Amino acid sequence: MEGVHGERTEMAIPMPVTGGRDMLARMEGTPLRSVPASLPGPVNPVHALAQVERALPDLVPDARRALALVGLGSRPRVEAAGELGVSEPELSRLLAAARKALRRTVAQLPAGGWCERAERLISDRMDGALAPAGEARLDSHLLGCERCATHEQRLVQAHDLLVGAYLEAHSPRPALAASATRPTAELRVVESPDERAPSLRGWHIAFVVGVLLALAAVVLAILGATGAVHVP
Repeated sequence: MEGVHGERTEMAIPMPVTGGRDMLARMEGTPLRSVPASLPGPVNPVHALAQVERALPDLVPDARRALALVGLGSRPRVEAAGELGVSEPELSRLLAAARKALRRTVAQLPAGGWCERAERLISDRMDGALAPAGEARLDSHLLGCERCATHEQRLVQAHDLLVGAYLEAHSPRPALAASATRPTAELRVVESPDERAPSLRGWHIAFVVGVLLALAAVVLAILGATGAVHVP
């Protein structure tokens, strides 16, 4: 198709003429982002808060609760804001502060200028709360700011470590889970062949002796009756 200056372009997808090449360059240069891990199933908010407190003991309480509800518990921001009694913009600020502290557990980075704003946009994007215009501004900034690109990578790493620590602390142990479903064993005393053998042999000997004595008594009685043997 024809460009604004008459040159031909091989782009098959229609794009706005103004800034089209710049947009294409940004799309081609945008690095792939890691997807933060999430916990399966419902998350106990008490356990989540305790895990955040262990990881970030110096964080202010509201920021800890925000990170526990949204970061670990995957609670929608509107619900978390209502539970915390704060506005959504204030919740956004608390989450950005908590995630900055979380990233600092794995990497220390310089700060200043628009990077502070970029960190908040990165936090918003992690929760799916970033508008398309803000996402475009953030991607444009990340292309030219190695520091903020590193912040995003390290933040995801620290978040995944927090999720892993929660799973390790609160998931049921496989051995315990297996024992809970295993039938109760029945205890029985079983005699070994060696233990039964003496009693059986003793019973056989007593039986044989008894039979022999009975036969002897019969023989003596017969002999006594015939006069062959004097029985007193």
